[in-house]
Amino acid sequence: MLKPLLFILGLVILLAIGLNLGFFDDDISKVVTKKESPQPQQPVTIETEPEKPITVEVNRTVVKSNPPLNSDNNLSKKLVQLLKDASLHFQKSEDSEALKIYNEIISLSKESNNPKILKYFSDAIFSKAMLQNIYPNNDSEAAIETYDELIKVFGSRNEKELLKIYMSARLDQARLMSKEELLTAYDELIKKFENDKEHRFDKEVEGFLFAKSFELMGEDDEEAMEVLDGIIAKYQKEGKKKLPETVQYSILNNIELSIITDNDDEKYVDLANKYLSNEKGTQALLDMLNIIKNAQELPQEEAMKEWREKHSDYYFPNWDFSELEKWANKMENPEGQVRIRDYLKRFKTQKYNRPYQTSGTVYSAPSSSENNENEPTIVYDDVVSVYEGGGDYPVYEPDPYINDVPHQPTQYEPNPYENPELIQYDDPYTIQN
Repeated sequence: MLKPLLFILGLVILLAIGLNLGFFDDDISKVVTKKESPQPQQPVTIETEPEKPITVEVNRTVVKSNPPLNSDNNLSKKLVQLLKDASLHFQKSEDSEALKIYNEIISLSKESNNPKILKYFSDAIFSKAMLQNIYPNNDSEAAIETYDELIKVFGSRNEKELLKIYMSARLDQARLMSKEELLTAYDELIKKFENDKEHRFDKEVEGFLFAKSFELMGEDDEEAMEVLDGIIAKYQKEGKKKLPETVQYSILNNIELSIITDNDDEKYVDLANKYLSNEKGTQALLDMLNIIKNAQELPQEEAMKEWREKHSDYYFPNWDFSELEKWANKMENPEGQVRIRDYLKRFKTQKYNRPYQTSGTVYSAPSSSENNENEPTIVYDDVVSVYEGGGDYPVYEPDPYINDVPHQPTQYEPNPYENPELIQYDDPYTIQN
């Protein structure tokens, strides 16, 4: 019995020692925690101090309220002001200062992808080229290079407005070079735009064809007729009853070319009667061309008298007599040449000069001697020039005696009254037979 008692006593002593030393504190605390605090609380500082999100939101607001200074809007305003400044310098004949500003505009805008900005770029290009080509610079080579800058930028664009500007630049550039280059430019533009999928440039291509044929007149009349035939055939195929003006002119011009090249004009006369019979002036032009054609062999005084009675109020708007005059000057038949020159002069007089009476009265100049009743009173019919298309200046035809000097106008045609000594007018008081 002593051993069991001693064993029990030993266990009691060990238990007492363990409690005093804290061997069982962890287990007891875990039990107490699980019973009394099943959900421990989160630290307060985690929810009450979100400083970083607030800072990010504030910075984002600041960025929105301050757009970049080099935006297209600000650049556009700057370019407009620069263009105005350049224009003022040009008006003051300060060409060098204007050129500097145009160069600045070109530098600022040529890399833009904004069509509006590129429009300002084109304005600067055309103005710069004009300044380079006029007096006192007269530097056509520099102007040609300036147009190149626009042609390279706009040639790859797709916007209709910018491509039309490209067309103008290419033609203006070609006119500074030679007639051959101008014909090349027409061919390039026709090839580039005739197959546009959206048919945006049909009217322009038609105009290029017509202009090309006009440039060929006097140089290669047969090819000029072929080009015009192509324009006519296109609309005949489409079966349109109303033809555009360029096609109407093509028919009439081919009648003229048929006379000049001594070809049969019958098919073109038939086309004119079919498509243009209701157009004002068609019959007057057809009758005029018939008179010129027949004057090669016989006088046409009766036909001329009839023409004046029927078409006394027709003044040949948009008609150019220079090709007929050049043809007449080269004629080998002297009698026919004299007749045709005479009739052409009469038609031109009707084109440019016409008498008018204000309020049904004719103004008369008083006699130098009012007391001499036997002295006749000199009566003058006031004469005015017929202006084409309502413009400020009359349309002047090329000199028919100059065949080899190509016309090279710039975008900005000079005022014809700046050199009045170069302008020759028919004497309106010359008695016409």
